[in-house]
Amino acid sequence: MATYAICRIQKIKNWGELGSSSQHTTRERYTPNADDSVQNIRLIGASDVALETLFKDKIGAQTIRSNAVLGVEMLLSASPQYFRPDDPSQAGAYNKELVDEFAVASTNWLLERYQGNVVRAELHLDEATPHIHAYIVPIDNRNRLNSRAFFNGRQQLSEMQDSFADAVKHLRIERGVKGSKATHTSVKKYYAEVNQKSENINFEDLPQPTKNQSAFIYRDELKQALQSNLDTINSQLADRARILKEKGELAETALSSERERQKLEQRVKMLEQEVISLRTQAELLRDLPLDDVAYQLGLFLDKKGNNRWRGNNHIISIVDTKFYDFGANQKGGGGAIDLVMHVNQCNFKDALQWLAERFNSQEIAKAVTHHIRTQTEEISKYNLTASNKFTPPSADNSHWREVQRYLTKSRKLSEPLIQVLHTNNLIYADKNANAVFIMRNLAGETTGAYLRGTIGSRNPFMGFAPDTKRTAGWFHLTIGGQASDPITRAVLVKSPIEALSIASLMGNSEKTLYLAADCARSLPTSESFRNIPTIIAAYDNDPAGDEISKQIKELIPHATRLRPKAKDWNEQLEKQTTTQTKKQKQLEH
Repeated sequence: MATYAICRIQKIKNWGELGSSSQHTTRERYTPNADDSVQNIRLIGASDVALETLFKDKIGAQTIRSNAVLGVEMLLSASPQYFRPDDPSQAGAYNKELVDEFAVASTNWLLERYQGNVVRAELHLDEATPHIHAYIVPIDNRNRLNSRAFFNGRQQLSEMQDSFADAVKHLRIERGVKGSKATHTSVKKYYAEVNQKSENINFEDLPQPTKNQSAFIYRDELKQALQSNLDTINSQLADRARILKEKGELAETALSSERERQKLEQRVKMLEQEVISLRTQAELLRDLPLDDVAYQLGLFLDKKGNNRWRGNNHIISIVDTKFYDFGANQKGGGGAIDLVMHVNQCNFKDALQWLAERFNSQEIAKAVTHHIRTQTEEISKYNLTASNKFTPPSADNSHWREVQRYLTKSRKLSEPLIQVLHTNNLIYADKNANAVFIMRNLAGETTGAYLRGTIGSRNPFMGFAPDTKRTAGWFHLTIGGQASDPITRAVLVKSPIEALSIASLMGNSEKTLYLAADCARSLPTSESFRNIPTIIAAYDNDPAGDEISKQIKELIPHATRLRPKAKDWNEQLEKQTTTQTKKQKQLEH
């Protein structure tokens, strides 16, 4: 059975259409035929920047015509039998090696054909058949928004189909029949045909036998004409079979899940009532000076100055809204609520009552936000559904030299550091020559893996291994100090390579935790950082990095922002290494 290439486009004419499309591809909107236990993979584009922002940055300040096409959503796929040759009807299953080869070929084609106009590409693995959603902003050679230069007319669209088919022909994927009715079906219509309605065959459109034509030749013509219809029908049947199976599995766990849901729902209602009560008190307290709070707590100002307060085994240093106790129970925090909870060894509500009895302000407004966040984090720990156990990608030592060369030569990372991490199986190579960065929770348990392509100049492939739990673990390492020393500094960056880069730049003067988290919502709970005096948000030197750092400061008030001198820490490391090498050569001569 022949395997055909699928390339569909959908023009995006306004910001509302873009938002709707983005919600579908990122699964912010419920998708009935998608398996939410499967992790999709970002091939192109930053994971922490909204699609609308990427479009607006690309378009720039130019005036947009009322009838202009903002961009194009492109769907790339192939007949189901390519991804699962052993059993094409088994929806949701696929051969990983074949998917990887298709993803690489498709990504290379997108970057070569549309270059910097491709702002995002997402590999979907959670539906019946793997496919790629790509977003292209049509900026012409005059730097103007011009869809007609790329996607205008049947000839251009046909040439696009030819080009994509040529890019995947080495995978034994063929071009569909030129001139067929399915050639230029839109993304929206394609989804509708596959997922929403039954396929009807219009027999009037089928070719009729010609005079003296053999039965064998006529059979081949019918087979070719019906292939598109049959592929669609097979996809429909496979989707429906999978959905029925999932419904059966869900029914088995529905009773226990419903009981847990009811318990959590009751807790949420109680929390809402508590929040209403706390908001009433919030009008009583606001912006309390920590010096005044320390005085009311019965502490005495140190005669030596330095704004230190002593009493009851406490030696508390106060700087603006922050404090740190150098006494027997060493601990730091921020704000009046934390200070009262620390000194009086009481809970949140008791601290509020204590402050309300002694001060006439509205400080509880900020405290309520902190309380709600803490309670929400506690509720989020509940896991009502069983998830797939993560299995790290298999190591392929035959590719380790390629990966090692990429990390140390191309990215200028420390060879000894890379070797130590490799020896401890925290960095290795897989069969596709990807660098595998193992993700762990703070207890050291493996929860996932981040993959980075190392082949070619563009190195387009990056993403997470299947079944990775992004919010349950991170790529992290601790450098400096003695094994028994507490961690005194935590540095938060966007990626494993950034973590290794800034670790090389900062040195090991103190015991430091370097942790990669691509957005604020994927960080460990704020409680994990309460006992670490110094928290540094070291994200890229751009608006996106500023936004992530701002969100982190909202979660961890004592965090500070550190910008690289270059666009990111790896670029700064590369420049510093190059400069040092030049100086060394000059000294040698």
